[in-house]
This record gives sequence, C-alpha cells and structure tokens, in this order.
Amino acid sequence: MKRHLPTLSILHYIYGAFICLTGLAMLVMVLMGLFLNSGWLATQGDEPPPPWLGSFFQILGWGLFLFVEAIGVLVILSGRWISRQRNRTGSLVVAGLCCLNFPFGMALGIFTFVVLLHQEVQDAYAGTHASLAA
Repeated sequence: MKRHLPTLSILHYIYGAFICLTGLAMLVMVLMGLFLNSGWLATQGDEPPPPWLGSFFQILGWGLFLFVEAIGVLVILSGRWISRQRNRTGSLVVAGLCCLNFPFGMALGIFTFVVLLHQEVQDAYAGTHASLAA
C-alpha cells in the first residue's frame, strides 16, 4: 500500500486545484451584488431592487469564496503532507471533508482512508517521525 502514496499525493494536488478553480465561480455572486447596487440598474427600472439585496449577494459570495478556497488549500496541503509522510491525522480529516463532495471527493476520500489506514503505511509514517526525532 505504501506504493500508492505518490499517486494519492498527486490526486490531492489535482483535486485541490480543481476545488480552488471552482471557488472562483463564487465571485460571480460578488459581481451580481455589485450590479444590483449599481446606479445604472436604479435608473433603468420602475422599481429598483432593495439596497440590502446587492450587499447580501456580495457578502454571501465572498464568504462562499473564502470557504471553498480554504477547503481547496487544505486538500493541496494534504497532498503535500502525504508526499512527505507527515500529519497523517490531518490528511484523514481532509479525506473526511472530501467525502462530502460526491462523486470525485468521495472517491478520493475513500481511497485516502484505505491507503492511510493500512498498517504498512502507518508503520511508514511512524518510521518517518522516528527518524526525524533522532
């Protein structure tokens, strides 16, 4: 199972980059909020949207953007941890977060659990920490 660690690390990098690119779509909500608050929209219609609506979309867009980007960065960090055989617990937590995204995240999360919970990999992580401490 230890031979799967490089593949698992690469898959985390790819999936993390995919999540970060998807997070950029949340900026569309920010742009929509800016458009709703624009003076142009108020002059075009009989009844402009309420002023809080644009601000709501901007705040929601920025919040979702930061949340999705944070998850993407965590997945990329998990790939780094796996490649260096460090922070196995952190990678397992990130694998649990990945399982919330169906289907690719769930497949990656399950593959991560299968590999990282194998006794050979646990021994390799323990050996790495022992050699770093010496």
